[in-house]
Amino acid sequence: MRELASDLGLSRATLYRWVGDRERLLGEIMWSLGEAGLVEARAYADAHAVDCGVDWIVRFYSRFMEITAEFEPIRRFVEAEPDTALRVLTSRHGVQQRRLIDALRAVLEERAAAANLALRVDAGDLAYVMVRIAESFIWREFITGDEPDLSRAADIVRILLS
Repeated sequence: MRELASDLGLSRATLYRWVGDRERLLGEIMWSLGEAGLVEARAYADAHAVDCGVDWIVRFYSRFMEITAEFEPIRRFVEAEPDTALRVLTSRHGVQQRRLIDALRAVLEERAAAANLALRVDAGDLAYVMVRIAESFIWREFITGDEPDLSRAADIVRILLS
């Protein structure tokens, strides 16, 4: 934060007033990247889904997980600072998780309203579970030491939606 404030020609106090602490700033940066990933995942699902319901959601979800898992700046951050990164990306105290849940809830509600998807549980609850599943499988190597398995996460979500 000291270097960033200096580079911007600000005092550290001003920078902290503007963005909060380092983790809040990192969360905002991660969210800006996440938003771009959601747009890309939506375009991918539009181009590759065989239907506008469950298949579309699973393709959208899978592509977003791939984008997240493969994006080199995020990977470097998680590898360099796993505890901080997982807090920023997966904690209820950060901005990333709440906004991602809200975005996914909106997508689920959009698909349900278009009569392309029949939700058996509340869209908010389902979005929360889907986000937690994605986090668990994307960052599995840092949580349990096991290899990430994005296809398994997608299979579980398909079961939840079917």
